[in-house]
Amino acid sequence: MKTLSYHHFIFLLAGLLFASAVNAQIAYMHGSTYEERSHSLIDQMLQTQPVANGNIKYVSPFYFARLWRDYEKEKAIEKLTEMYQYQLEHVKAFYNSGSDMDFFAHATMHGYMLTKEKMPDSLREKIKAFMEIGKYTRDNGTLNMKLMHQTSGLLCAEEWPDFTDADGKTSVQLKEFLHDRIVHTLKQFITHNCPEADAFTYLGTNLQYIRMLAEFSKNEEIRKSALAAYHHIVAQLLLPWNQGLYCANPPRCKGWKNLYTGNLSTGVQIVQLTWLFYGSPDERIILREAANRDNFGCFNFWLAYERTVKPLPFLQALNNSKSYPYDFKALRIDSKHYYCRYTYQSPNYGLSTQTVEAFPDKLKDFQYTYAFKETKNIHLVWQSDNSEASVFSVCHDNPERPQIYQTHSNKLGYGENPYHRVFGYEKSAIGVYNVTENYMNIPHFYQMYVPFSRKGIKKRMVKKINGLQWILCHTGSMMFAFATPEEWAFEISGGKYDIKAHDVLILKDKKRRRGSWVLETTEITEQYKDARRDMKAELENLANDIREKVKFNCSGDYETSETPGISYTNLQGHTLELTFFSPETAYNGQYKLNGNPVKLNTEYISQSKYMEQKANSNVLLFHTPEGTKSWELE
Repeated sequence: MKTLSYHHFIFLLAGLLFASAVNAQIAYMHGSTYEERSHSLIDQMLQTQPVANGNIKYVSPFYFARLWRDYEKEKAIEKLTEMYQYQLEHVKAFYNSGSDMDFFAHATMHGYMLTKEKMPDSLREKIKAFMEIGKYTRDNGTLNMKLMHQTSGLLCAEEWPDFTDADGKTSVQLKEFLHDRIVHTLKQFITHNCPEADAFTYLGTNLQYIRMLAEFSKNEEIRKSALAAYHHIVAQLLLPWNQGLYCANPPRCKGWKNLYTGNLSTGVQIVQLTWLFYGSPDERIILREAANRDNFGCFNFWLAYERTVKPLPFLQALNNSKSYPYDFKALRIDSKHYYCRYTYQSPNYGLSTQTVEAFPDKLKDFQYTYAFKETKNIHLVWQSDNSEASVFSVCHDNPERPQIYQTHSNKLGYGENPYHRVFGYEKSAIGVYNVTENYMNIPHFYQMYVPFSRKGIKKRMVKKINGLQWILCHTGSMMFAFATPEEWAFEISGGKYDIKAHDVLILKDKKRRRGSWVLETTEITEQYKDARRDMKAELENLANDIREKVKFNCSGDYETSETPGISYTNLQGHTLELTFFSPETAYNGQYKLNGNPVKLNTEYISQSKYMEQKANSNVLLFHTPEGTKSWELE
């Protein structure tokens, strides 16, 4: 059951939103079930006028939705015809459009299969002609890019026996080339987790082509494998979802703003995607952006239209039965490495940490791989009345493309430094870093920086407690405290790490490559609560508790060893220890909890009191109030 404090917060939040709506129109989607929420999303798409001259990726779903609902059909046919005629007249530009080729292929074929009976012959022929300028046997690109064009090519081959793509591949050749590759990938998603699971932008991009196959492939093996992968991915969204928050460590995240996965998030695709399946306590969500570029409908429409494929019927009830707090372990297995994740879900916030580890035969030069380009080792997100400011993470300068030894810094909040180790348990997390001097052979990629939102954090104070300078933060719904033993200062604006509306902690020693930090989080419990709800007083209460209970120590060789370490005793009396180990070194008990080495989770794709799935298994166990349900994905 949800706590009274949470409902009280939602009530206050609703009042704030109502007041702000006086000056700005806020559009919502509503619904208490998957069907109602999906219907509401498509209703909003029909009420939205797409931008003129919009492209296939972002705008065509709004016209396919109109065909699907028999709404403004003539206009939809006219606009789609114009879109595809333009592409046929600008083939060179299409080939030079990068990933748009893949997104265009998926949106076109998915929309065609969904609405072809509602199209005139002229539009069907134009779409076929457009698909014939595609190239569908390419194995390059990111996971979602590759699979979007390969799955679309497969459906072309199934739909049109006389189909030939731009590389001269016939329908027979395409089916022969693509079938086994697609089936293998789908089955890997089930037993190893999708490598882009929890990717705040790209998980939905994968799920849309999976649903397309499950709905429309004529090959029974592919259709069944896709349906199983669909159910697996939707089920895995259950645990990171926290009453409108999405808390996880993304394998792919597009910078600081892409970490905003809070209850009012409008800029991150995964929040609205998960809301479709699981809803939120107030049964509504703010629309994302308008129908020009990345928007609320361009990807989610492909998961929202009602046809044959839909979530397992008991999942929303299981989500609604969750009680807080709870924690869970999760695992993503890629070809060369794996991500071991731990998440603590509290009534008003979530805290997630991870370890990225190479397989033993892949440890050499692991720091120069794509694994670190877009991931995040720590993610704290909380309930807030501000849609774009309810996140905290510890960041490090890192190369934009480590896999090609690139010398440019990544965008702010984008990616992870390979030499940053993080260990989390329940409400606390600690980190140690030690960036080797020859990393990329230039002295750029080592500086720690920590953004503090001026909007999402309602009250902030700095206090020296037992020798550490603590930054104590009150968000209105929870509190957290951060400290580092290194000397630091706030970079207000204008520096390298300047993020709008944030004060950014940076080290005073700009050449320092080693250091550590600790993070403590808490609900505003009775022991901290002030009778007048004065935030400063509540932070003082937290500071006093830290003074009495917390202990922090650096290892004796902290400044000289290649493996510096720290020990931290948190407010609950648990002692977390972390000894640094390089990305080329295998984990071997460098995390300790209360003196005992922690075993990294390499056994379970997900493990919690609500659901579990072992790695290399296709069986999901759901622990419902009525008992355990076993679901075999085949």
